[in-house]
Amino acid sequence: MRRVAFGALLAAFAALPALAEVEMIDTDGDSMASFDEMATVYEGFTEEQFGALDTDGDGLLSDEELVAAMDAGTLESIGD
Repeated sequence: MRRVAFGALLAAFAALPALAEVEMIDTDGDSMASFDEMATVYEGFTEEQFGALDTDGDGLLSDEELVAAMDAGTLESIGD
């Protein structure tokens, strides 16, 4: 049980940098990133790229979708 709790704690700490970047993308504070917000942060960002990250197809990127994309290397960290 302690290993599971420790693993969860490590995962939470690993997600902190990505969550900080999500806050930089989400300029209106709705916990979702629109295409316009993404295009403002990522030069040359396309609607096709946005669609690939929008795994639930709702037209917005949730914090979870953004963190998953950053963790997978599909979305670069801001400033890279």
